[in-house]
Amino acid sequence: MLRLESGVVKQVLLKRQGMQVLEVFLPETSQTEHAISYSQEHYEEGEELLINTTAIRLQLGTGGYHIVVGKSAEKNPVDVYPSTWGHVMKMRYAPWQLAVDSVEEQHSPYHALFNNEQVSLEGTPVLIGELHSLLPAVASAINQTDSDLRVVYVMPDAASLPIGLSQQADHLKRKGLLGSTVTTGHAWGGDLETVSIHNGLLAARHVAQADIILCILGPGVAGTATTFGFSGMQLAEVMHAVSLLGGVPFFIPRISFSDPRERHLGVSHHTITVLKRFALRPAIVPVPVWDDERDSRIARQMDGICQQTDHLVLRAAAPAEEELDELERMYDLHFSTMGRGWRQDPAPFQTAALAGVLAAKSIPYIKDSISDATNCCVGRDILARLGLFLTRSGV
Repeated sequence: MLRLESGVVKQVLLKRQGMQVLEVFLPETSQTEHAISYSQEHYEEGEELLINTTAIRLQLGTGGYHIVVGKSAEKNPVDVYPSTWGHVMKMRYAPWQLAVDSVEEQHSPYHALFNNEQVSLEGTPVLIGELHSLLPAVASAINQTDSDLRVVYVMPDAASLPIGLSQQADHLKRKGLLGSTVTTGHAWGGDLETVSIHNGLLAARHVAQADIILCILGPGVAGTATTFGFSGMQLAEVMHAVSLLGGVPFFIPRISFSDPRERHLGVSHHTITVLKRFALRPAIVPVPVWDDERDSRIARQMDGICQQTDHLVLRAAAPAEEELDELERMYDLHFSTMGRGWRQDPAPFQTAALAGVLAAKSIPYIKDSISDATNCCVGRDILARLGLFLTRSGV
């Protein structure tokens, strides 16, 4: 199904980098509804638009927005997404394919960097996660731990493709909690663009000068209630790239005690599937400890991961709910995931915040022991030594 309808601009409700929200009148329903535009066009009241209404007509969870394809009455050629040197196409062969300034291509000033086979992440911690809604909690926790650390967000292409959809990334940049953004694969709209997740990570480290990288899927992950049919499967590839490029992978487990679905209660089956069967390189997995019955459930769910893989599970006290309140005030918008705020379901945010704290506190060890190791492949022995450092540091 691909449903296209005509609409008329009523007004522009919101305009931020990479996205505009329009109020449009749709003759098909005789109603005024909301639509997102990712172009840099200027819209006037009364202009006619061609609008993709597929997701809303299917009643999918898209935030209640249609998508603007373009101005239906436009007669002159127009460049709605200007680039400088780019010829790399994203969303290739789709009606909305666009050329971007990919940092690794031949005319890029950074081309030589990506032609160096020895370039590595130099031990940079990379926090890897499935739920985009946890991005603010991670970034805020890092900033609270060490406000001098430069944090860069790398968005893969397993969920939303335009980063302009992310209110979180835009707001975090405005608050100074994110230094820069990178979009990889077919995802587009970041401060930097790359063809692959591997170059996206390297661009974050060497072009955007990241001290810590956040690699969390964009908004709008898909799931099918099947073992392997969910967007988070891409995270195994991310873990491999981080490890083999010499970064330190921190995997943020998806944990909830308020999700009504049994498969997502405690540690989500998404986390268990990726870590237990498909992640072929080890990662640090931060797990909160509550000192109540929640710990027993998580221990049972994580048992196979602890016994059958090389992942390093680091258990530490769950951040207090008062700390979440403080982090939320720092972010200046409400924390929410799967429609629930942290007061209804604190566990996801406590897990994300703990991961951010551990990554930030690992920096001294990394600078002393890992960062100068050229082309270092981070294995279980390095992670174990880092875990020992964090333990002795009182974390």
